Amino acid sequence: MNEVLIAIKDLKKQFENEEVITKVLYGIDLEIRKGEFLAIMGPSGSGKSTLMHILGFLDTLSSGKYFFAGLDVSELEDIELAAMRSKQIGFIFQSFNLLPKSTVLENVMLPLFYSNVSKKQRIKKALEAIESVGLSHRTNNLSNQLSGGEKQRVAIARALVNDPSVIFADEPTGNLDSKSGLQVMKIIQDLNLKHGHTVILVTHESDTANYADRIINMKDGLIIKDEKNKNRVFADENQELKK
Repeated sequence: MNEVLIAIKDLKKQFENEEVITKVLYGIDLEIRKGEFLAIMGPSGSGKSTLMHILGFLDTLSSGKYFFAGLDVSELEDIELAAMRSKQIGFIFQSFNLLPKSTVLENVMLPLFYSNVSKKQRIKKALEAIESVGLSHRTNNLSNQLSGGEKQRVAIARALVNDPSVIFADEPTGNLDSKSGLQVMKIIQDLNLKHGHTVILVTHESDTANYADRIINMKDGLIIKDEKNKNRVFADENQELKK
């Protein structure tokens, strides 16, 4: 069985604004193994996005422990978390988060500017990532010239360019039509099945979650269900992704 990549123990998170304390996560225990495809589901306000932000080093926990590949990251400073994030994590967001007046190549290269990689090597790695999502013919297009589905595929290429340990996908089909959404889910599922990437998908849609091999459900800052997905589906570009 694959090794444990992520382990959190009694993780709690609260936000403080002057004298107002808002509790969001109430004590979560979770293990994610290398190579898993995990979907995190729950209604708005359930804490799923906050959990993803902590797991992806975008935010810090209030109490508890977080181990990543055996390293206790609970006490790391912001600069250390940023270094972990740039080396270990790839993000795919619902809103794409591309630079509109930059080319596809420039957008995909962006994470490499913070690494010790030569410009020649940056270009090479970015072109390989663009090719892997089937957009080589769009390399020199500005991102604001692309369709929604193409923008999301650029975002996937950007997430891959650093060869991360984990890919986080936050509502990756939320802004897409069914056909484009299915293409995106096929790429994400192939990253897991064919290339062995650990994928953590955040969604409120059961049809999208069903591409994962394990689903956890959250409610009111707690995990209320964690089980293998017996209804897993496999992306076929001839299907329709239900919205």
